[in-house]
Amino acid sequence: MTALEPWDTVRERAAELRPEHWGTPGEVSAMAAPVRWAGNRRDATTVLKEIAGCGPLTSKSGLVARLRRRSVGKLVSSVAVHSSFDPAAHYLAAANIDGLFPNAIEPWFFEMNPNKNNEGLKARRYLFAPMEYGGGIAVVKFTVKEYHRAENNIYSLEALELAQKK
Repeated sequence: MTALEPWDTVRERAAELRPEHWGTPGEVSAMAAPVRWAGNRRDATTVLKEIAGCGPLTSKSGLVARLRRRSVGKLVSSVAVHSSFDPAAHYLAAANIDGLFPNAIEPWFFEMNPNKNNEGLKARRYLFAPMEYGGGIAVVKFTVKEYHRAENNIYSLEALELAQKK
């Protein structure tokens, strides 16, 4: 097996995360609880469009990013949904993006992949938030494109495997 490039290690590093990275068990339980449900693409799209009109979000680590209306379709596309460990977890994360992103931390910096289009980008940032799901805590990964001359945009989200079962 070939060694991973630095920009390809995001998932491996995310596997190291545990609920205590976000706080005490009580704090994590409160921040990880979903406030709304979406069981399919249509429900998640409706909620995301409402959230997109509400202005930028700020992560726990201080990164300000906007959810653009034109990005909504990408967040719930079949490619995005299948990147998550469970489609239902993906839709739940999408419908709660405005509650999850403010609790997201950015524990690591990753180099940009030189094989991707990086025009106008200052960095691709990866943040992680806890989300209650299936009797445990799942990790939701956000990718934010940080631009040199424009607002940062939430580019994608992905529900990763459970960090801990309750």
